[in-house]
Amino acid sequence: MKVELLVTRDSSSCRKAELLWRSICEQKNLPFTLLEDDSPEGRHVLARHALRALPALLLDGRLVAVGVQTPDQALELLRSAADDGRT
Repeated sequence: MKVELLVTRDSSSCRKAELLWRSICEQKNLPFTLLEDDSPEGRHVLARHALRALPALLLDGRLVAVGVQTPDQALELLRSAADDGRT
C-alpha cells in the first residue's frame, strides 16, 4: 500500500500529520511520500481532487481523508484500505 500525504509549507497541522504518518509507515513498513502543494505533483493532486484544505491523505492514489488524524483513526484508515483491496 502506497501512502501519500499532501501538505503545505509552514502549516502546523500539516507538520503534525506528517509526523504521525511517517511514524506509522515506519512501524508498518509502508512506503511514504510527502507531496508539497507547490510541487508539480502536488498541484496535480490538488486539481484532480479539487482540494481546498490540507493535509490530505491518499492511499494507493485514492483520497481517503483531509485533516489530521489520531493514531487510532490512521490505523483504521489503513485497515479499511487493506480490506477494500481484498474484495
